[in-house]
Amino acid sequence: MSLSFVGRLGQILVAPRAAMARIEREGGGFRDALILIALGAVTLRFPQVAEAVLGLTQPSRGTILRVVGVFSNEARDALMIIPATVGIVLFGGRRRDPNLDLEIGAACFAPFFVARALERVAFAIAGHPLPAWGSSIGGTLLAYGPATLWAAWVFFQALRAAWSRPDPRTAAAAEAPTPSSDAPAAEAAPPPPAPPAVPAPGGRALRAGLAVMALLVVGLGFNIAWASRHFDALRPMEHGEAAPEIDLPRIDGKAGRLTLSSLRGKVVLLDFWATWCPPCLQMMPILHDLHEEWAPRGVEFVGVDSDGPQSTVEEVRDFLVEHPAPYPIVLDDGTANTLYKIRALPQMVVIDREGAVRRVFIGFTTRRELASAFADALGAPAEGAPAQR
Repeated sequence: MSLSFVGRLGQILVAPRAAMARIEREGGGFRDALILIALGAVTLRFPQVAEAVLGLTQPSRGTILRVVGVFSNEARDALMIIPATVGIVLFGGRRRDPNLDLEIGAACFAPFFVARALERVAFAIAGHPLPAWGSSIGGTLLAYGPATLWAAWVFFQALRAAWSRPDPRTAAAAEAPTPSSDAPAAEAAPPPPAPPAVPAPGGRALRAGLAVMALLVVGLGFNIAWASRHFDALRPMEHGEAAPEIDLPRIDGKAGRLTLSSLRGKVVLLDFWATWCPPCLQMMPILHDLHEEWAPRGVEFVGVDSDGPQSTVEEVRDFLVEHPAPYPIVLDDGTANTLYKIRALPQMVVIDREGAVRRVFIGFTTRRELASAFADALGAPAEGAPAQR
């Protein structure tokens, strides 16, 4: 991390007007926003990063997507660059320049990021690495209000920078052909004004940037400490680990509850899914076909509905009436998802006859991968697995 980036960041915070003038000449606003996203993902989301990296041991392409997802989640706050840029384009009048507007619009992300970082580091110090304000209006205002106000002030400075650009009509006149020597001197176009000097970040800006870096280091330290204390919760389930017991009510139209211990002696596939999860729905016909092929061989399928508060119990029941499953479906209140460390859907856990975890699949999984896991858990030779269709 160079001191030039630190100084540029600090200048946006303490001298936004000068920072916008510099970005107008040099660019770099969008590049610095990308650097902030990467820094935020590593320092303020370290537990998520650690969990995603530990999950790379899982035999699924979905684990790679979890690593990418950490940075995607961090980039969501940076989406405010879009309305900032659009606002500058709309209010820039004749002086609009889409390329420059994007650069100075991206610079408005810096104060937003710093305000959010202050809040998130406070949560990390309190022992909660990822703040969850809920969906209430008051919580949203508390989480994003200060950041939005600060970003709005810098946005106004960006507008002032756009309004200070030379009028394109004046620039066009300055580029017109030079009149002939016999033309009256009064008709000659005045020379274009010299561009203003680029205001470089000063000592105050550098100190502000260093303060932000120190804040991120503090957040990283507390997040590392939290991750070390909760390492067992972050690491994925391992081969041979005892599968946690579940005792959940059925929601597939059948009465009663289902326990994992009642299936001891069979290979079990737990499919954690939700009605609002497109990959889960894509997996349904594959799982239905696999159930038909493998149930007679001693493989029991259990669907664990993980809709959570996003769907009501009635909505899940209605979905299952329209899309019935040939195996039991149980409703999870979050207990099973916690025990099995479910962070993404769909997630499938293959459990052997002795109740030990054999394989964990995250994301869309092929028929061949699941069939191979069933054959392994049953102790059948690999060639006994059905061929992929």
